[in-house]
Formats: sequence, structure tokens, C-alpha cells
Amino acid sequence: MSSRLPKLALRNVGRNRRRSLITGVTIVFGVAMVLIVRGFTGGMAKMMTDDVVQGRSGAIQIHRAGYIENADSVPTKLNLPYTDELRAKLAAVPHVTGVTGRITFNGLVSNGAQQTMFIGRGMDLSHEQEACPKARTLVAKGAPLEVADGTSVTLLGFELAQSFKVDPGAMVTLQSSSPSGRSNALDLKVKGLTTSSFPFENKRVVTLPLGTAQQLVGLEGRVTEYVLSVDDLQFLDETAQALRQVLGPEYEVHTWKELQPFVRDLIARSNFVLGAVAFVLFLIVLTGIINTMLMSVFERVREIGTLLAVGVRRAQVMQMFLIEAGVIGAAGGLAGALVGRVVLFVFNTRGIPFQLSGLSGSNVLRPFATNTFTLAAILVAALGALLAALWPAFRASRLNPVEALRS
Repeated sequence: MSSRLPKLALRNVGRNRRRSLITGVTIVFGVAMVLIVRGFTGGMAKMMTDDVVQGRSGAIQIHRAGYIENADSVPTKLNLPYTDELRAKLAAVPHVTGVTGRITFNGLVSNGAQQTMFIGRGMDLSHEQEACPKARTLVAKGAPLEVADGTSVTLLGFELAQSFKVDPGAMVTLQSSSPSGRSNALDLKVKGLTTSSFPFENKRVVTLPLGTAQQLVGLEGRVTEYVLSVDDLQFLDETAQALRQVLGPEYEVHTWKELQPFVRDLIARSNFVLGAVAFVLFLIVLTGIINTMLMSVFERVREIGTLLAVGVRRAQVMQMFLIEAGVIGAAGGLAGALVGRVVLFVFNTRGIPFQLSGLSGSNVLRPFATNTFTLAAILVAALGALLAALWPAFRASRLNPVEALRS
């Protein structure tokens, strides 16, 4: 009889179509929703990470020791030599795919009638794309900086440009000081307006070629930071540790998570919400399975009594109900995964223009779910169905054959 239990359980799944359909639909809904929620959360996390890592900060930054603690005072005082030898040394570290140098400084920007403070970013245009391949896409109006532009152009944050009522082609004056306190000013043409998902950058950041920044703050041949990209963010911490060993205590190495705690914490909160939603959906699925399996026990009392009367052992009755639940759980999990992946594929292909509440700038959200998470969702659905069926199956195996046949 034990060898026939799987066939009997499969027959019961097809024979009790209404109950099987109710249980299956519950599982399909739960798995599909978990995948969709995961897809949107993962897509949002990737969107924010790419915006930061590939568009602004890079994956890793290197500064002189003590720079982060003193960056708000005079960021140019703790500067670094910018040489091909040091770039090559950094590029030789495993997983590092690009190295560039920048100068971060502050000063005053004026349009002739108004002036305000700004945060300047001097970029090495020859190597910037190696470390931040999406930096060019952050120009909302006008054109990005090019190597051939020389040192006479700049980019303004679009809200800063709007407050000054300037467009690409207008002239502005940048004023700043060297680490020794010497003041300098340059007249530059606005080539484009940058956009960011962080309002501060739209209101205060001015971008210019590295040579222009070096001339303005008196740091010829030097930078305030090296910016690095890595081939896979899974190796981010490992790469940062390798860089610390190569450079020694004179330098400090920071990952994008340390440099952008707001984005890191926002992603962590999103993942927490995902976990809570997935847990609630899992409870809904378990409740539905328990209810339908109990219905199955109550409606099949005579059938169970007959099986027990002809010699089927109680453990085999319990096993039969568990097989039924496992089959429905696996089938529902597969169907739910298929539905969820199809929905995510459609949204991923089309893309969703997305703007975080209260922040300037927009991006394209492309939801996705990994194969590993999809497989895990299917396995959890099948296992959850088995766990939810334990109590109904136990109830069925404890029935008294005589009383069951009388009912």
C-alpha cells in the first residue's frame, strides 16, 4: 500500500479540484506577490546604488588620513599627489577596474549680480568614465564636459542655475582659496546643467575639469581623492581591505556605503519592509493552506475511515495528506514564480520613470528578481504547504474508523 500512496495522493489532488484550486491559488498569489515586491525593492536598491556608485561617488574613494573628519573645514589641505605611478598601483589591486582623481573644494559662484557658496568637483575627464561610467547621463540640459573643452567651461546644478537665471552658454565667476589662503577667481562658460537625486547637489554643486580646479585652488599635480570602480560590488569590502594593505596608514579607504550613509540606510529600510511584507504574505498562504486542508479532512471523513478500516496505517494516512499538500505547494510555487517573473519581465523591459518623494531628479526603475530568490520562493512555498498540512494530516490520521464510517 505504501508504494501506491503517491499515486493515490496525486489522484486525490485531481479529484478534489475545488479544494486543490483554492489552495493552489492562495500559493500562486503569495509567491507571485513576494517575487514582485522583491523585484521592486531590488530594482529600487540597484537604481539608487547605480546612481551613487556609477554616477557620482564611485565604488571606493581614497583620501589622506584624517580627510573625512576635516572635509567640512578646508577639504583641499589634505591633498594627494596625482601620478600615473599611483594610479597604476591602485589599478593593479584585484577587482579594481578604473581609477580617476578629483578635487573637492568650496568657494563662491557669481553671475555678476548674485553670488552664493558652492561645492566644487574637479574631475579628470580622461579617466572619469572608468570610475563613474554613468556620469555623463546626469546632465539634464546642455552637454557634459569633454576632454577637448579645455579649462574654460563648467557645469552647474540645475537648481543653482535656475536661481541665477542662467542657461548653457552664460558666463559665471568662480572664486576659491588655496590651502595656504591665497584667493583666486576664474570666469567660466556654463556648458550644461547637472541633475541629481539629492537636492543639495542640485543647489550647490559645480563641476569643472580637473585642470581648472587645480588652477583655481593652487593644487597643480595634486587631488583631494582617488575614485575607484570595481568589477563586482560583492567584492567591495574585500577590495577596500586589499587597498588598505597596499597603501598603508598614510591613506584612508572608504566604500560608497560609508560615504553615502543615507542611501545605505534607505536600502536597508527597504529590505526590512520587504521582509515584513514577505512574512505577512507567508502567513496568509499558510492560513489558506491550513483552512483548505482542514476542509479536506472534514469532507473526506468516510474515505479516511474506509482506508483505516481496510488496514491502512495512521502514519500512511498522514503521509498521504502531506504528499497532497506538497504537490499542491510545489505546483502553486512554480505557477506563482512564473506569474511573478512574467510581471517583473514586463516592467523591467519597459522601465518605470521613478522619483523619490522630496528629492530632485528622476531615474528609471527596473524591477528584477534573481534566480536564487525565485528558487527559494518555490522551495519555501512547498515547505510551507507541508508545514501547514501537518496539523490537518495529524487530525486525519487520528480519526476513529468506526465513528468515521458512521458520519
